[in-house]
Amino acid sequence: MSQYKFLHTGSYVKIILHDIPERPGVIARMSRILADHHINIMTLRHSAQSATKGDIAFTVAKEQADESFRLMKKNLKEIGGGDVSIKRDLALVFIRGGEIEDLPGFVSDILRAFSEYHVEFDMLSLAPEGVTCILPENQFNPATHAFNKMFIDEPIISPI
Repeated sequence: MSQYKFLHTGSYVKIILHDIPERPGVIARMSRILADHHINIMTLRHSAQSATKGDIAFTVAKEQADESFRLMKKNLKEIGGGDVSIKRDLALVFIRGGEIEDLPGFVSDILRAFSEYHVEFDMLSLAPEGVTCILPENQFNPATHAFNKMFIDEPIISPI
């Protein structure tokens, strides 16, 4: 399983815009405000709460947390949101592998490894080249241990 890597890509915060209107252009406006201030969004999740309202959660580098939060608070009325919250002290890790899309049980195996080592995560997203996981920084070492133990020391990858 040496072709799989568990990479720490830095410390992040998650900012959540609550009760955002469900209409085209809202996320574009929010991301433009950040881009105009040279703030890069690392991950973004949109979840509809109803036909008219939803939440947008995004991560930015820890160093850009206060500025990002301030900008979202300042522009909340223009964006149309109800509130903004922030979750600090998160790590972004990337599990990279060349053939993840060909392993139907890979995500299940990652979640099982995390579960067996009591690793909590905040967000998980998939792409053909790997899995991005946002987790509390204090969970990074246990997550690394779980990954190494389950995928390298004693591989449990589901058969293809």
